[in-house]
Amino acid sequence: MLIRQSISNYKHFDLGNIKLAFTQVCEEDIFRNVYFASNALYYVEAGSAVLYSGKDEVHIQKGEIAIIKQHSRLDIKKIKDKNGSDFKSIIFYLFPDFVTDFSKQTKQAKETTSLTANVIHLGKQQSLKVFSESLLPLFENKQLKQNDIKEKTFAALQYLSQHNKQLLHFLTVNSKPIKIDLYEFMIHIEVNNYSVQELAQLTGRSLSAFKRDFYEVFETTPHQWLLHRKIDYAEKVLSARQMKASDIYFMLGFNELSHFSAAFKKVKGVAPSQL
Repeated sequence: MLIRQSISNYKHFDLGNIKLAFTQVCEEDIFRNVYFASNALYYVEAGSAVLYSGKDEVHIQKGEIAIIKQHSRLDIKKIKDKNGSDFKSIIFYLFPDFVTDFSKQTKQAKETTSLTANVIHLGKQQSLKVFSESLLPLFENKQLKQNDIKEKTFAALQYLSQHNKQLLHFLTVNSKPIKIDLYEFMIHIEVNNYSVQELAQLTGRSLSAFKRDFYEVFETTPHQWLLHRKIDYAEKVLSARQMKASDIYFMLGFNELSHFSAAFKKVKGVAPSQL
């Protein structure tokens, strides 16, 4: 989970096979062991970031973008802008089926040279800046059409691939289903971001195989495990008085505050307000 005291604002938007995450950090901080379950575009809207992958460091300045390989774990240092304003980033999580569709529709000779790093710096592109900033109304709780966002993301990825001939090959190769260790995957993901079907896809399994393997590892169903992990996290945040139930219920995947309160009471025996 990304909620911590240094974060002043975090929003997550589920658009099917694209997911968006907006983060605003009010204090300079290092986020350890951040897990990327799918390929992701990481755009810095304000401030700067340093992405650490093993011995490699990738520095991303304001207006720059990087691509991160799926199943990567990184340390990320987030730095305020020089004028003292908060760090802001937009992350585009690109699911394998989106990449497959993109690859089919992109009429471009495929580069066969592999990019092996977990993080690739794509630099600053003016059109990408305009595209990313066009999404900022979402961060301010204003509505944008899902289809428009998907089309813009598709167009932005086409632009990037035209300026980096290896990008399409990188995305295609790293979106192929790979059956990965289920325990390691589940303990590192942000549980609020994914459905059970998506988790199956990201771990290289059919839905039935995922449920079967999951029960063998955790001795419960994916739904129950995810629910309990969300409620445990909510209890920790609410007990520390870092946030209120009304601040976190949507982030945790509940459409209504009443649904979150009922689930919390069923698991913990008390209402979240009693904490």
